[in-house]
Amino acid sequence: MKKFLVLMMLCSTLAVPDISFAADARDYVPAPPGTFLFCAYYRHITATNFYNNGHKVTNDLDVNANIGIFRPVYYTSIGNSFYGSGPFTIDPQALIPYGEQQVDGAFVGNNQISSTGFADPVLLTTFWGVNAPEKKLWVGFTPYITLPLGTYDRQKGPFNLGGNRWVFRPELGVVKGFGEKTYVDFILGGDFFTDNTNFGTGPNPVTLKQDPVLNVETHISYDITKQWFASLDYYYNYGGETTIAGVKQDNQLSNHGLGISFFWGIGDHNQLMLQYRDDFSVKSGPGTNTVGVRWAYFF
Repeated sequence: MKKFLVLMMLCSTLAVPDISFAADARDYVPAPPGTFLFCAYYRHITATNFYNNGHKVTNDLDVNANIGIFRPVYYTSIGNSFYGSGPFTIDPQALIPYGEQQVDGAFVGNNQISSTGFADPVLLTTFWGVNAPEKKLWVGFTPYITLPLGTYDRQKGPFNLGGNRWVFRPELGVVKGFGEKTYVDFILGGDFFTDNTNFGTGPNPVTLKQDPVLNVETHISYDITKQWFASLDYYYNYGGETTIAGVKQDNQLSNHGLGISFFWGIGDHNQLMLQYRDDFSVKSGPGTNTVGVRWAYFF
């Protein structure tokens, strides 16, 4: 039973696409209105350690996940901004995740468990009320809505890419440039979950509840050349304790991650990003390492 509950928490952490998705450096700098952006992401996620309430439960867990995300974005304006010479810009977009994940190792009896399919899609739009390129200052507000449309089968237990619940995330992002080459991003958001009333593998479903999660990100980026910049990334998640069938799981998050990202402009329309992230301090959940690639095409 203990192993099953830990596996539930592990798989729930990996299966929620809005938590696995984080902003990249300078995402809160808007493109000119009329720009269409298409992004394709690939992320390879691994973990061997699992923690619960500050205690290491195991270091004999083999988790692998491969997640792809398609992201179409369109920038347009709806009038004058509240502050700055730029227009009031918005960018309606969608995140469409697809992937596969598997876990094995002695902790789960050396049995390989896997899942493949679409994860829950996300709809979002950033509203840039502050758009001041002359001061290198941008402030945007983004509401995210995660739709419970991903692959979900209760008989597969927690190991689903879909969460079978709605998730709402309000997020505020600020970008400020310093000098000619340096930019600092600060992003603050929160995830709010509806209940999953069709949870568990027993004869009758039970209800999964989750407390809100606070998300904090900072990015410090520097232009190495006109076409190439690098970013140092920091991530923090707090809260999110789950309750299963009325029983609190004592698995509140207080997790820290560090990363580094490199961005290369290729011609006038393409950009390539390489990224690495290490969740180096984990109170609850898997201690993951993530390698990511993003291709962006502007037109």
